[in-house]
Amino acid sequence: MINVLLLEKSKQHFASLEKMLAQQTNRQYQIRWCGSFCEDIFANRYFDVILVVENQNNDTSLTIIKQIVNLELPIPIILISSLEDTAFDDRAMQAGATDSIPFSELSSALLDRSIRHAIGRRNTEAKLSFLATHDQLTGLANRYLFYEHLTRSISIAKRQQSTFGLLFMDLDKFKDINDSLGHDIGDMLLIEVANRIREAVRVTDVVARIGGDEFTLLLDDTKNKKELALIAKKIQNAIEPMIKIRQHELFVTTSIGIAYFPECGLEPQTLMKSADIALYKAKEFGRNKFHFYTNDLNEQARLKLELERSLRRAMIKGEFEVYFQPQVNASDHRISGVEALLRWNHPTIGLVAPSDFIPILEELGLMVVVEQWVISEVCNIAKKLTDKFGRIRFAINISGSHFKLGNLKQSIYMALQDSSLNANYLELELTEDIMIEHVEKNNHILNELSDIGISIALDDFGKGYSSLSYLKNFPANILKIDKSFIDNILTDGKESAIVEAMIDLSHKLGIQVVAEGVEDIKQANFLTEKNCDFIQGYYFAKPMSVNHLQKYLDKNLSHFKQKAKRKKYTTEPSRIVINHH
Repeated sequence: MINVLLLEKSKQHFASLEKMLAQQTNRQYQIRWCGSFCEDIFANRYFDVILVVENQNNDTSLTIIKQIVNLELPIPIILISSLEDTAFDDRAMQAGATDSIPFSELSSALLDRSIRHAIGRRNTEAKLSFLATHDQLTGLANRYLFYEHLTRSISIAKRQQSTFGLLFMDLDKFKDINDSLGHDIGDMLLIEVANRIREAVRVTDVVARIGGDEFTLLLDDTKNKKELALIAKKIQNAIEPMIKIRQHELFVTTSIGIAYFPECGLEPQTLMKSADIALYKAKEFGRNKFHFYTNDLNEQARLKLELERSLRRAMIKGEFEVYFQPQVNASDHRISGVEALLRWNHPTIGLVAPSDFIPILEELGLMVVVEQWVISEVCNIAKKLTDKFGRIRFAINISGSHFKLGNLKQSIYMALQDSSLNANYLELELTEDIMIEHVEKNNHILNELSDIGISIALDDFGKGYSSLSYLKNFPANILKIDKSFIDNILTDGKESAIVEAMIDLSHKLGIQVVAEGVEDIKQANFLTEKNCDFIQGYYFAKPMSVNHLQKYLDKNLSHFKQKAKRKKYTTEPSRIVINHH
């Protein structure tokens, strides 16, 4: 059934038009007449097409067409006119008519064809409009349509002095699922998440996918921040249950940033930026968190942006420097190695803490470039120190990014070749979380490096997953106990027992142990009693430049050489550990 609305001052042509449409046996038409234009006509009725009949007043019919168009109704309009004037037809089309037919040419077939074509064009335009304004994967609004709704909500809120909320969310560690299971699984996961978000909010709320795993939500007529917090938690609870895709059982969570009009901005771009900043803050607190935007966050974001810009130039300007912190043998406090720490000497800020700039290097994709510089720099320093002090072993901390790119071996081989450093003097230091991903592949790479004489160290043991299977299968020569365990070994019986067990187990597996973060003599004595091999911390020495390190090594090793001569004491080969974090 095709519903037709006839707008004509008199009912003069109603019967003849109804008769023409009734002659079409392939389609059923139902025509209704209205003597004047009124918005109420469309309140409870739907029409497929509108016929506007011109009754000797061309301007009136054009005005009616414009009024219909202003209602933004997706209904095609056909003008039936007594004039055979192409100029008037053009004016009608410019006003918004889909077609214009003169009475002199009107017939049942022509009217039917005009209506069918008008509806067909309307449907095609609707499909194109949907494709242009909606995400093809999930069917949600896209960025363009979301900004249109956001602009309209701001305009209404300003006029009515009301408030609304904007949520910016993305899925935690979605990239890991996409990379490991494939984009088809990732796409199906996004579709399911989109459906769960839709079901968790009101029909009137605007949900959009603006790219990748990023979603936005526009919540009009929200009373306060407490209500927004409840909605954010409701969405997180909706997404959290297991999602089964093919044979995979997936668990995903979402982090959410929340902006509130008018406190967080008066323009669309400002509100989106505020919600985005709040999202990144939520991620800092861990997965499945939400956070409200505050002015303090904007200042933090500004400082972060400034650091990002400066970091891109730091390598070129030579602002990075390696500092060294000595390690000592637990039994006699002789220097057995050093740990190298990457420092960024910013030209205006001064020394920037690694915790402030290393995560940014990871985000910017610059970690591997900087790490390659560290490998080269350390190998060159190692060559100089081994030439002067004899056999010294250097360990370089390796990030997960280097494993993912797959060029770790090439980076090390090139640095060894350029510096002429013996591979037996090199040690690679890795954290537990790196070994969790792609265990077999990573172990294969490490075994290849181990075969040429490079030693392997497991850093921050006890801080992460601490699976004993890694100690059994991981080609480790050194285990480093995290500082968080050392801090309380004198006051917490459980932690002291754990440290003692780590040392004992490592020794039974043929692995030496380094205790990090030792800050007083009592901690050092405890570790010595438990047969820990090496100790490192502020109690013995703070990080220092390479020039100061050479003086420190010269003084310390000279002392032990003199002592060895007097007591015929033979020293073990020294080991220097390099960690750029």
